[in-house]
Amino acid sequence: MTAETAPVATVTGLYRGTQTGLEPLTKDTPLTQEEIREMPVFFELELWDEDTDLIVDVIYDNMDPVRVPDLFRGMDIPRGIRFWPGWFEVPPFREMRDVTGRRVYPRAPGVHTVRIRTAQRPRSPALRTRDFSQKNRGYTSPLFELSIAAESLGSSDSGEENAEGYQARSRRKPSGLRPDAPAFSGTAEAANDG
Repeated sequence: MTAETAPVATVTGLYRGTQTGLEPLTKDTPLTQEEIREMPVFFELELWDEDTDLIVDVIYDNMDPVRVPDLFRGMDIPRGIRFWPGWFEVPPFREMRDVTGRRVYPRAPGVHTVRIRTAQRPRSPALRTRDFSQKNRGYTSPLFELSIAAESLGSSDSGEENAEGYQARSRRKPSGLRPDAPAFSGTAEAANDG
């Protein structure tokens, strides 16, 4: 392959975010329901060009491609970097349709598929089509598989532990609020007193 037809970027794998960094994600290391709700799924791009801007699409469970924001060299991706992480969120819907019209359940327990495609972003403002062809140095990753674990119900038969876990989650403080917001400090009176 020549430099004009070689892929601008390839995908090395899928990863889960942890406290210690990124860990490889396979169908043998399932994501929990909590991870699916609260964390994105990461992927790593291996970049083959120093100056090319990128377009990236994620295809989850054979559904319509989801556009990832365009990546600009020198702004989104520093120059001289060989590997760069990207991420996507599992669609937050109970049921969707894939490109063939078949029902899919994006967050259901089981094995799900992911394909990521990359290409060169046209620099001309008149050309804003998303062309992932080989002519545009496009690349489509192999089919990655990730699995989602079933929600655990707790160890008691009556479901009391699960109910306690639900109550604890419902008391969880929202993370995106101002420190002086009533929900952050616990009550509206506490916010007014402070």
